[in-house]
Amino acid sequence: MNILIIDDQTLLRTGMRLFLETISADYQLFEAPDLKTARAILKEDNDIRVVITEVKIEGLVSPEIIKLLKSVKPGISILFYSGMSERIFALPALRAGAEGFVMKRAKPDELAKAIAMVGAGGKYMSVELQASLITMIDTDHQKDGLESLERLSHRERAIMTHVVQGKTTKEIAFMFNLKCNTVSTYKKRIYKKMNVTDTFELAQKAVSY
Repeated sequence: MNILIIDDQTLLRTGMRLFLETISADYQLFEAPDLKTARAILKEDNDIRVVITEVKIEGLVSPEIIKLLKSVKPGISILFYSGMSERIFALPALRAGAEGFVMKRAKPDELAKAIAMVGAGGKYMSVELQASLITMIDTDHQKDGLESLERLSHRERAIMTHVVQGKTTKEIAFMFNLKCNTVSTYKKRIYKKMNVTDTFELAQKAVSY
C-alpha cells in the first residue's frame, strides 16, 4: 500500500513514518510538509491509496483539504490523524468525504486498524465516537446539541475547541493571527449558536457529545 503523510512538522512526519514501517514492510511511504507538495506527489500517479493528515493545514480545515486532495486524485482515501477534538471535528470531516478520523492520543493498534480499514476502501471512526452518535440519536437533548454543532462554521469549531480547553482570548487570537475583539465576536457567535451563556456551559455541552 502506498501512503502519503502530510504534516508541516518534520518530527511528527518522521514519527509517523517510523511507526508505519513497524506495521508493514510492504508500505511505500511518501511525505509532504504542505498541501502544494502533497498535490504534486499525487499528480505523479504513484498509486497512493491513503493520505494521512491533520484536520488543519495552512489555515485550511478538513473539508477544504479533502476538496484540494480529491480534485487531484478522486479515489484517494483520506484519514485524519489529529489532536483536535474528535467529538467536534470528526463528523464534519467524514460528512465532507473523509474515510476516517483518529485521535493522536489513540493507541498504535487503533491507528493500524484505521489505516487497514481505510486502505481497503472502508470507513473508520472510533468506538467512542460511534457510541456518542448512538446517544445523539437516542435523546432529544443530544439531537439539539448535534444540530447546534452543525450550525457552527469550521473556524468557529476550531475556536470552540480552544475555548473549552481553557485558552484565553489573547492566546486564541495569537494562534489564529486574529485581533482579540475578533475572537470575542467569534465566542459570542458560538455561545449563541450553541445556546449557552458562558464557557462553563459550553464545555459541558461540548463534552456531552
